[in-house]
Amino acid sequence: MRRLPALLLAVGLALLGRPSTLRAEAVTAIPGTEVTSAQHLSLEQCIDLALGVEGNAALRAERERRRELDGQMGQARATGLPTLDLSGTWSRGRDPSFAFNSTFGGDGVDAGGTGNATLDSLLAGFSFIPAPEDIAAQTFWRSSLNARWELRPGLVFNAVGAAGLGIERQDAAVRGAEHRAVETVMTSYHALVAQAENLAALDADLAAKREFLSVTRKRQALGLSTPLDTLRAAVALANLEPERRNAAQNLRDAGARLNLAMGREPLTPLTVTGEQAVELDPLPARVPAAAVAARSDLRQIELLQSILRKNRGAQKAQHRPYLSADASYGYVTSEFDQLFDTGHDFWSASVTLTVPLFDGLSTRGKVTETEASIRRTGIEYRDALRQAELELESTLGALAAARETLLAASLNEQAAAEALAQTQQRYGLGKADYLSVLDAQTQHRLARQNGIAARSQVLGLTATVKRLLGHDPREALGAVLDALPAADAAASGR
Repeated sequence: MRRLPALLLAVGLALLGRPSTLRAEAVTAIPGTEVTSAQHLSLEQCIDLALGVEGNAALRAERERRRELDGQMGQARATGLPTLDLSGTWSRGRDPSFAFNSTFGGDGVDAGGTGNATLDSLLAGFSFIPAPEDIAAQTFWRSSLNARWELRPGLVFNAVGAAGLGIERQDAAVRGAEHRAVETVMTSYHALVAQAENLAALDADLAAKREFLSVTRKRQALGLSTPLDTLRAAVALANLEPERRNAAQNLRDAGARLNLAMGREPLTPLTVTGEQAVELDPLPARVPAAAVAARSDLRQIELLQSILRKNRGAQKAQHRPYLSADASYGYVTSEFDQLFDTGHDFWSASVTLTVPLFDGLSTRGKVTETEASIRRTGIEYRDALRQAELELESTLGALAAARETLLAASLNEQAAAEALAQTQQRYGLGKADYLSVLDAQTQHRLARQNGIAARSQVLGLTATVKRLLGHDPREALGAVLDALPAADAAASGR
């Protein structure tokens, strides 16, 4: 029974001579340099331009963000690697402090004595320690290679894990941006074709009103109509001209929007092939939650929660014992030309175990904050999932209604076309008045415009349904719907 609406629509369109796939004439939205038919852009070519390197701006921004995260992954891995640097130092200074220290024979006595009377008498005032004011400035040259390695396995593991999840999350964001870009291009493309069809409908109505005005003038000459009839026919024609100009501007605006969606300048000359395909696969009565959860925006929230858990682990690891190793090797001398001579080298090595005892409760505060963020993200995910289910349900209902509207509009358009033909024929025979003809022309144009709008709405909503199910809007609707039971089964298996 749920296949019945789609079958009725397909049969109705077939009876009306309107296949589900139409290839219209080439549509020029923004005129420019002369192009050949081979240069007319198809829907697929428009999508390729939007997904290209210089395409949709929002998509390009997400891709650049992905490259930023590659850099963050390198930074995370660096936390587990040693650092190595080469340093060179020149210093010059004067420091007489050792002359006052008992270690070097000073201790505040006169630089000419030792502080021992017997030795002073024997040395006759001689001292190995110069007077402080006689100590000269000294120059030292130092070069060294220094290495440091801080071993924090827990911190490295969680930092690298968080960076990896961040990249996966951004990949989901890029995928979502691609789906939105495709949907935008498809919606803009179909809107452009709809505006072109509206313009064609107005042109057809204008042609009909011009012919009607010509017939009315002939009838007036034959005395079959009054000058008022002719005036009213001319007024009806004149009233349609401003609407035609607005329709032409709407077509140009639709072309500019499609150019923007493709990442081009708005007024770039644009001609499209105008093909459209209405997919009439039966819509499901219920969509499993697992299929909705496959959407990229919901997946991003899930991954964010996992990233926060990794951050919590890294924060806890900062307050756990860790090892650090330091090593240095180099040369030191007071003469530059002796800097690398034998005997002037020095080295040092050390291993330190650090056991954090108290950091002012800083780590505890960070962990508490992160745990609250994890819980908040879980709440946001559940709410986003419900919102997504509601959005999908609403869109599916709107698509079903739009399909029925399309069928009704197609029937109305056929009936209006037949009524117009009969009324014009009766008017030519003098069996209908001019008001009947004008009304039939208006009703036919409105019925045609309603059909164009309904078709464009079905096309746009179909693309939206695919995106809301986490699929590329270019995929066939039947394949997307067939994947729903598989997604539900996979979720049940988990």
